[in-house]
Order: sequence, then C-alpha cells, then structure tokens
Amino acid sequence: MQKILIVTAENGWFAQGKFPWESMDIERIKRRLESNNKIVNVTTFQFLKDNIASLKDYIIIYTSSQRLEHKYYIQDIMFLLKDNNTLIPNYESLLAHENKGFQSLLDKKYNLGLIKSEYYCDICEVKNIKNLNYPLVYKSVNGASSMGVKKVHNTEEMYKYVKQPCSISLELLKRKLKKYIFKSKYNHQWEKYLSFAQQRFIIQGFIPDLQYDFKVLIFGKKYYLLKRFVAENDFKASGSGLHSRNIGSDLKIVLDFARGIKNKFRSHIYSLDICVKNKEPHLIEFQMTHVGPVTLSESDHYFIYNATTNNWEKVFSLSSLEDEFSNAVEEYINESDSYSA
Repeated sequence: MQKILIVTAENGWFAQGKFPWESMDIERIKRRLESNNKIVNVTTFQFLKDNIASLKDYIIIYTSSQRLEHKYYIQDIMFLLKDNNTLIPNYESLLAHENKGFQSLLDKKYNLGLIKSEYYCDICEVKNIKNLNYPLVYKSVNGASSMGVKKVHNTEEMYKYVKQPCSISLELLKRKLKKYIFKSKYNHQWEKYLSFAQQRFIIQGFIPDLQYDFKVLIFGKKYYLLKRFVAENDFKASGSGLHSRNIGSDLKIVLDFARGIKNKFRSHIYSLDICVKNKEPHLIEFQMTHVGPVTLSESDHYFIYNATTNNWEKVFSLSSLEDEFSNAVEEYINESDSYSA
C-alpha cells in the first residue's frame, strides 16, 4: 500500500487557497486520497528534517512558498529526499517556482515553447548588448504578478534596470555608508568583488501589439482558461485585473499548445501564461506548484481532451480546488506507477 506524507508549515499552511497566505483544506485532500486505498499522514517540514536519513519510498506532497527564505529552506530539505522518495511537485518544478531563470533552463531542456529568453547573473554576461534587437523584456528572476518586469527600448534602459536593486538590504546600506561616509573602512577590492552578480535576470523577446494573453491551469485531465487583457499604456496582461471567460477563436490553439507542454514535462498541476501571435502560441512563463487557483475555482466549466475524436469537450461544472488537486495528485501517482512498472 502506498504511503503518503502531506507536508505543511508548522501552522498547517499548505499553498495555496485563493490568496498566497490562505491554505487549502488539508483534511479534505487527506480524505480524498485515503478513499483510494492509500495510507496518508499530515506532517511538517520539521518532521522531514528530523527523519531525513530514514525516509524512503514515500510519496511526499508539499508546496513551495512565495517567501524567498522559506522557499530556499524547502528546497534544501527536499533536495535530500528526492532520490529515495517520490516528490510532488518534483524537484525541477520546485526550482522553477517564481524563478524565471530556471524556467528558461527547463525550456532549453524540454523545448516547452517559451518566448526566446536568456538567463544572466550580471550585465557583463550580456554579449553585444548595444546590438540587441530592442525592444526587449527585462525580468528579474523572482517575482509574481508581473513584478520586476520592464519593457526595455535601448542599452541605457537595460543598464538602468539591471543595476536598479529590487530591494535595499541592510548589508547594501552598510556598504554604501562605508563608501561615502566611513571611508576609512571602505575596501575597494572587496566592493568590486561583491558588485558582480548582484541580481539575476532574464532578457526575453518582445512580442508587439498583444492585446491579451491566456492563463491556463491544468489539474489532471481538466483544463481551465482565463483570457487576460492588457491594460491601457502597458504591454503585459499579467496583473491587469482585466479578465474574460470568452476565449474566442484562439481556444483550440491554446489548448493544444498547453497539452503539448503537459506531454513534454510531467507535473501534477500547471499554471501557464500563453500568448498567441499570428496563430502561433508562445509560453510567457509557468509554475507547477503554489499556483493561484482563481482560474479554476471561479469557473463554471473546464475542457477535456477526447483522444478518440481528437477534439476538446467543454464540460459545464463547478470545481472544488481541493478535490481537483487530489485528482491531479492521484493521476500523477498512477502515471508514475505505470512508468516504473
């Protein structure tokens, strides 16, 4: 019988409900999985740490966090458990969460259809920066809801955004004080060393004249879509708050493209930002854990692919986040069993 651990934070938080700080109903997920003849226990990351050498042959269900230090903490723990257990999400999906740089690397490995993107840790790595095909899109590696995303028109703007710190840390403030006020304590060589790789970022191709994009959530076999419009005087739809369930003529293009991504990269759930230009779909970015669920939880329908007819069927039905999450986990486990058989 399969042994499952559902891992929460110490306060029982399991991402995410409607908002990042809201938890899913873990007891409901537990009951759903237990009903399929599985041994399910709810535990914490502290338990994983305390038993890190002995935990083997478990299915470990957990989520990431949008709090960076918390996310790194989870990454450290799961790294030492990934070889002897089945992680849901898998470790690559964890690293890709809110990490646009790692997403670009996954695209290179799995050919997911991401808009051409290059990953850097310092501006000096960008070759031929003056001859790049501007405009481009600058994205800091971390950040949700379009934070840290800028349209770049020229070399000067590129330098401006790369050198602009995402936040002012105490350590950075101390270094500036030494440089400009307490000059006797300032070490030029140390400062030069620390000035490299202060901020990771990607440079992504710019697709002009987009009026909207699509949010696609995939939970198991069910596909949920939301059309998101670009706000006035902006170039991106993410974070605009302008939505519609009327997908229009791009519906099949988007669904086929999303299904292709699912076939290339295995996960239990997917959150895909997709745009279509001249009937060609492109992936903007993606997540496979800790996804915002509104596209699912506030929808009165979903789509399922019919392999017999090679068509998509629209099913009118309300969806429970916890139930669909459980179904997606169940499907992922069953697929893993078939791969290993």
